[in-house]
Amino acid sequence: MTDTRADQAPPPPPRDEPHFIRLPDGRRLAYAEYGVAGGEPVLYCHGFPSSRREARLLHAAALATGARIIAPDRPGYGDSDDAPGRTLADCADDCAALAGELGLGRFAMVGVSGGGPYALACALHLPSRLPGALSACTLVCPLGAIYRDELLDQMNPAARASLLLGRQPAWLANLVYGAPTTAVLAHWPNLVEQFRHIAAPPADRAVLHEGDTAAILNQTIADAMRNGAPGARRDLTLYTNDWQLALGDITQPIRIWHGAADGTVPIGHARWLAGQLPNAHLTELPGEGHYSVPIRYAPQILAELLGHS
Repeated sequence: MTDTRADQAPPPPPRDEPHFIRLPDGRRLAYAEYGVAGGEPVLYCHGFPSSRREARLLHAAALATGARIIAPDRPGYGDSDDAPGRTLADCADDCAALAGELGLGRFAMVGVSGGGPYALACALHLPSRLPGALSACTLVCPLGAIYRDELLDQMNPAARASLLLGRQPAWLANLVYGAPTTAVLAHWPNLVEQFRHIAAPPADRAVLHEGDTAAILNQTIADAMRNGAPGARRDLTLYTNDWQLALGDITQPIRIWHGAADGTVPIGHARWLAGQLPNAHLTELPGEGHYSVPIRYAPQILAELLGHS
């Protein structure tokens, strides 16, 4: 008789513990891996404010599609050392170093929400750093170029007010994101839960109450607020000022998935990006929101990213 117990073994649980590499400038870059060890590599650009742990939401889908998701903390987030003076383009250098250290050869990339601009920076600059290494790039509910008023004005008032701090003098952002605020959010990240429900469509409200989704997102807030939130404060500035990315020069095909009912990053952002990129394909999902798309559609997104569909 054939023993089928091995076939019935539960899938390996996700592990959030950081791994580290040392970058050429001496900084430590922290990352975690989800999905299939030894699977097809996908570099994951997390949202704002967030951390590598966000990719845990894709663990089951990665197991199902054979993906190995490698999710670094951006500088100043989670366990990665800070790097003052960073630009969006510098993300390509860190990702190239990470890919080289891990011996990836070829890999795909996905940027979710506030990770979208960073994935675009990599799509623009990685070809000169690692020619032929980037196999595919997907944006999921990406933040648009909110240094342009017509895109910033599309956002709900609470998000717009928060993001506008990036256009104010540094001392004001440092005051708002100072030690008292970051300490409170680091210890009680669930306080942000109500903010997620602002303008959230029913699809988002549903997934935010499923399983451990809210707990994972809460932990990413705690990670982001650690050590005074330098990464989050810098992102505010980078997002709301000229990205200095020549989007029209990106020859890499870019796939975009976005919920038509997204109340956090409006669908207009994805439409604008699709119009700026020479080789983009936008899928609009009726009724879906900011959280439901990366969670509900992760299997389809990863399958297409890896060329399985």
